[in-house]
Amino acid sequence: MRKLILFLATMVVLYLGVTYFFSGLILHTPDRDLATVYQMNQERWSLNLDSLLRTLPGQESVEFVSGYDDIKLKGWLFLPDTVTCGVVMAHGYSVNRANMLKYAPIFADCNCALMLYDHRGHGESDEAYGSGGYHEASDLITATEILREKTDLTMDKIGWFGESWGGATVLLAAARQEAPKPAWVVAESPFADWESAVMERGVKDYGPALYALTPGAFTWTGFRAGVSFDEVSPVLAAKDIDVPVLLLHSRADTLTAPEQSDRIAKNIRPELLTYHALDWGAWHAHNIIWRRDEYTRIVRDFVGDFCN
Repeated sequence: MRKLILFLATMVVLYLGVTYFFSGLILHTPDRDLATVYQMNQERWSLNLDSLLRTLPGQESVEFVSGYDDIKLKGWLFLPDTVTCGVVMAHGYSVNRANMLKYAPIFADCNCALMLYDHRGHGESDEAYGSGGYHEASDLITATEILREKTDLTMDKIGWFGESWGGATVLLAAARQEAPKPAWVVAESPFADWESAVMERGVKDYGPALYALTPGAFTWTGFRAGVSFDEVSPVLAAKDIDVPVLLLHSRADTLTAPEQSDRIAKNIRPELLTYHALDWGAWHAHNIIWRRDEYTRIVRDFVGDFCN
């Protein structure tokens, strides 16, 4: 009996240790600096982000403290001479604000101020655990407040644009009942919930045995990140969104399956939703690179008079 108890105790300790380790992988935010993202876009897609940057007006560096904690976040603010609108852009996992420069030309003739910032734990922002968009949503709201202070814009003149991890972030932020409401939300290639995002990629790397570790790993993750893991769910939050949403996803996406956006779309009120499941053959969050002109038309048609 004593041996059995010792064996079971050993297995529990081992399980806790292994699942704690995996929670660290979930919480980890890969460190790619701005130069690496510039180089990545140039080598993979011949996309010169530095050239795009030079076309934007009035660049200034910004630094602000998250509304959730004391994490310092850094970014860029672009201010045209006359500001009539604003867009806050949220990048994806493992990259940084530079990766959102590819969307800036969409708003080139709109007189929009653009706020591009690094998520917590990414780019030049302070090191921090990722939270699947949950605390990042608080950061997005703070970034919006900074934009409003700099421009005196009202919320009906500000939109939120996010891709992948950032797409989940803008959806979660838009669903918060106590938060200011943007004019619209664009979510490119978001995941339905944190569990789906983790498991879709994790099973490919570690095999189906990973499912045995998820209860412990997800519990550790929520505890360490200061969130309820189950609440990090754009698909559940979608029903609480009451602003227009443009949802885009490539049918060829193998990193975040398009079915994840299908699930989100079902929970957004039909009169608020514009959904494009694009069959362009694009990689994850690369629709704009595959067909820039068509993509730009889709977004501009959606935002309508916002750009006038």
